[in-house]
Amino acid sequence: MSVTKYTAGGKTYWRVDVWVSRPNGTKQRVQQRRIPTREQAMTMEAKCRVDAFDGRFLERTRPSSLSVSEAWKDYETITTRDNDAWKTDSGRSKHLVRLLGDRRCAALTVADVDEYRNRRLKETTRRGEPPSPATLDREVELLKRLLNYAVECGRLASNPIERVQLFRKPNVRSMVVTEEEFLALLEACEEPLQPIALMAFDTGMREGEILGLRWEHVDLKNAVIRLNPQDTKANDSRVVPLTSRLLERLSSLPRGLPGVAVFRNPRTNQRWGDTSKMWHRALKKAGREGLWFHDLRRSFITRARRKGIPESVVMKLSGHKTRAVFDRYNVIEESDLRSAVQLLGSDG
Repeated sequence: MSVTKYTAGGKTYWRVDVWVSRPNGTKQRVQQRRIPTREQAMTMEAKCRVDAFDGRFLERTRPSSLSVSEAWKDYETITTRDNDAWKTDSGRSKHLVRLLGDRRCAALTVADVDEYRNRRLKETTRRGEPPSPATLDREVELLKRLLNYAVECGRLASNPIERVQLFRKPNVRSMVVTEEEFLALLEACEEPLQPIALMAFDTGMREGEILGLRWEHVDLKNAVIRLNPQDTKANDSRVVPLTSRLLERLSSLPRGLPGVAVFRNPRTNQRWGDTSKMWHRALKKAGREGLWFHDLRRSFITRARRKGIPESVVMKLSGHKTRAVFDRYNVIEESDLRSAVQLLGSDG
């Protein structure tokens, strides 16, 4: 048999030992040891036969020396060009390069991915907690993507972690801010942050959508915001109605020309790139540490549903494309269940 299993140093490996026919009719023996998985060994054997038939041989049957850090450098250009979330990919890649950067891509195994997860779970995020399962899934997904790209470019014979299973445990939060709680928090916000927080609470827009808002998106006359596909995470155009208090707040801001950001840093007159420091100062002042800015979006969705707005309309307002993701934001509490029963009982 050309592919066999063996043990060395307490570890299990696979080897290829195959005779292939070359175009000139001669036969040549190809041997390769210390292959991590049977799938990789089978792939290598098949590639030997194809390369021998095509006249390409030996030098391409050797395992790739491509490292994870090198694979990321190759893929970084592509994700920057093609993906709106390239900054997020860049942030996740730092963990991959830090912990796996010098590892050969071809030698990665399921055990390496598990070890990576275990090491990450011993670390803490900016919130002082270990990374969530969903965070680790996104990092492993990025690793899979850059390895797949290396395969497409011919720098890797196959993706050795293609069959690695993800946790697929969604981040579940049930934090909902009431109107009274929000007003207290709004009062604790610094002046530049107040309209940003109000827009999140009254419209359910994502923080990135809010900070990227430009004056050509704002129609004060009709009290709506009109987002183009390239301005939303879901790549769908969206119309966002404004509440009266939000309309009043936006009308009081200095109006800018098209292309100018609505919310600008007063010191630089440039759009805000990050408001996290202001947000954390407001939380500390209001005694609400632990509250995420994204919780304002969840609060909008839950409050809208409780006020009787059809869920299909709420999804349109919030920009959710799938019911599964929407349900993570739509918090159902015991009081909702009691209200439902009372409504059913009133039919009598």
